[in-house]
Amino acid sequence: MGPLKKLEEHPRFHISFRQLCEEWNLKYYVLKQLEEFTYLMYGQNRESSMGGLRAKLLRKIVVEDKKLGKIDLVHFPPCHSALKPHLQRLNHHVALYKHADEAILAKLKPYDDGQRWIRTEDGVLQLVWSSGAVLPNSLVNLLDSGDLEKEKEEEEKNKDG
Repeated sequence: MGPLKKLEEHPRFHISFRQLCEEWNLKYYVLKQLEEFTYLMYGQNRESSMGGLRAKLLRKIVVEDKKLGKIDLVHFPPCHSALKPHLQRLNHHVALYKHADEAILAKLKPYDDGQRWIRTEDGVLQLVWSSGAVLPNSLVNLLDSGDLEKEKEEEEKNKDG
């Protein structure tokens, strides 16, 4: 109910939600407005990028918990490269519902350019989860270095000893 209440409190986003599915490809300014609404959903309405929002929330978690290993990504906002295909798929689905009463529907296929699905050689549809990097290289390097594994091993030793 939180996002719905925020939508009620901020009518400037109503237009963007109404403009979903006006075209099969999501309009750039609608994407930007929905991204701004995402900042609002996470209580960061002054933020200007998904990366900045994620970094701010990550810093808050690390400062409070003092451990990087306790992050539950389920409650973490998506990065821009994951949000964009998600919103495009949402736009495609809403457009299907909006035009469901039409006898002949001239529509794009889910795997057409910009619809955020791919079709395998076997004809199976697969989601495009991201249109770019999901984690910044600095965090990937930290995770690859094994520092988190060493920290977990030390915690286990301290529990046992």
